[in-house]
Amino acid sequence: MKSTKKQLYTTVLGLGLLNVLSSCNDSFMDRFPETSITEKVFFQNPGDLESYTNGMYGYLGASYWDAVSDNMLYKESSSTYELLSGTRSPETWGTWSWGDIRKVNFMLARTGNVKGDKAEINHYIGLARMFRAKLYYDKVKSYSDVPWYSTDLQTTDTEELYKTQDPRKLVVDSIMADLDFAVKNMKAGTSKTRIFKNAALALQARIALNEGTFRKYHPELELNDADRFLNIAVSAASQLMDGTYSLSEVKENDLEAYESLFCSLNLTSNPEMILVSDYDKALGRMHNAQQIGDVYHGLSRDLMEDYLVIDGNETKPFHTVPGYETKTYLEIFENRDPRLRQTFMWPGYQKANESSPHRTNMDAGGYAQIKFDPRTYDQISWNKSYTDLPIFRYAEILLIYAEAKAELGTLTQEDIDASINLIRKRAGVPEASLADWLANIDPVQDTRYPNVSSTQKGAVLEIRRERRIELACEGFRYNDLMRWGCGKLMEKAPEGAYIPGMGMYDITGDGQPDVAFVRNKAEADNLPQEEREKVTVYTLEGHTIELTEGDKGYIRLKAQVNKFKFEEPKYYYSPIAIDDITLNNNLVQNKWWKN
Repeated sequence: MKSTKKQLYTTVLGLGLLNVLSSCNDSFMDRFPETSITEKVFFQNPGDLESYTNGMYGYLGASYWDAVSDNMLYKESSSTYELLSGTRSPETWGTWSWGDIRKVNFMLARTGNVKGDKAEINHYIGLARMFRAKLYYDKVKSYSDVPWYSTDLQTTDTEELYKTQDPRKLVVDSIMADLDFAVKNMKAGTSKTRIFKNAALALQARIALNEGTFRKYHPELELNDADRFLNIAVSAASQLMDGTYSLSEVKENDLEAYESLFCSLNLTSNPEMILVSDYDKALGRMHNAQQIGDVYHGLSRDLMEDYLVIDGNETKPFHTVPGYETKTYLEIFENRDPRLRQTFMWPGYQKANESSPHRTNMDAGGYAQIKFDPRTYDQISWNKSYTDLPIFRYAEILLIYAEAKAELGTLTQEDIDASINLIRKRAGVPEASLADWLANIDPVQDTRYPNVSSTQKGAVLEIRRERRIELACEGFRYNDLMRWGCGKLMEKAPEGAYIPGMGMYDITGDGQPDVAFVRNKAEADNLPQEEREKVTVYTLEGHTIELTEGDKGYIRLKAQVNKFKFEEPKYYYSPIAIDDITLNNNLVQNKWWKN
């Protein structure tokens, strides 16, 4: 039984040899065991290290939506929704995987065999350690305490195989040591598709900000050194603010510069990009950005209301506009931050595969996403999108810098001018003033994030708004809520567009009705046949959506109303799967998940 258990656990930690060796001559397989192939034949020169690390590039990827978070109405099932509904447990939790970390450790344990230029060798060691830092921090974000392994384990390493978790402090310090080595030893380079020092700096800034704010807003960890990580974030970000990068002003196909970033066929020379996922139709490298259409999800009213109103040379919150609560889909875009209509579908928007303005799907809330929407017809089919996707872009670095400094209480107007105001200028939004932020705290932001503890509270709140808007639909929002200790915001069923009452409405802006809302089938049948053929009819009785006030209000999904509960601090962490504890009974269940 013991030997079977050991075999199973070793399998969980990582299997097999390497994809990069799959093309080796079969005669090598006859001459040496698998591990000997690598040690005696493969890890001999820097080119071998380059080939090996090429197989790790998939560990860093891009995102083109914010499901699941308060930025979206998401119609599909989700593990997050299962968690919030109380239906997930250690018994149903998936087992963790260590194969990718083992792959990195396998190489690092054998770099002593490599002969060649020391700087070149250290570059690839740094690259591998950067990948290990990323993979490990993903586990820390899930579980907090995890076993730290700095080498690939063999079946004979019984003590290590069956050890318990190492404390978060040790693991994160090890991660930061990996990143320190990476930024000190990786080469500088100008390619935006190959990983060089600046990508490691961007990752260091991202992880340090996350860890600093997580420690600050999660007192249950009893780790009181948040400022150490916030200072690392400032340092890493400031090194990237040396003039190498700039916010893009490139306008493609009559689109504004911000919108162009997310539907560009080539970002490899864009000045804002630090690292890009390069897709190519001719090479068959495609993705599925076309799915961001309003079939599976829509954007939320909560996100929409965060975009500021522009009043001359000043800005003001949307909630200060008289009647803001009942503004319809046609009215919400008036005098707003231009990024609103470059992220939310505006009335009259025509999708690449349609011959007339798109009718937004009210079943998904009515606010469709157009950020990342492909602009050519041939990209709309499944797995046919080939726009380049940002992995690290300069705007995120500026936001990291500003947020970390505001959390530290050291943000100056000069810092804002060098970060937030550059972002606003590109977007066409009036500049921000630190004095105004500190003196005039937005009560909506204050209520949303009640635990902000910085001496520059108003600045933290407004930088969080700016981050939410600038990085909307890029996959950051859920993790931002987790690190800020704001999981309770996930409890409310997301809401979409406001519907004033039963009747027909124009949503394409041409003056003609496009949709009709009726209470029941009888009302639907009473619509004149000529009108019924021209509009999409939404019959609320027996439907998946409802309005918050019955026959009027904001659209929401019935299945999500009063169904979500966020248990603090429990849900900030994942439990250890029972199957993993069965394989290694020295593992300790996450203390917030113990019965």
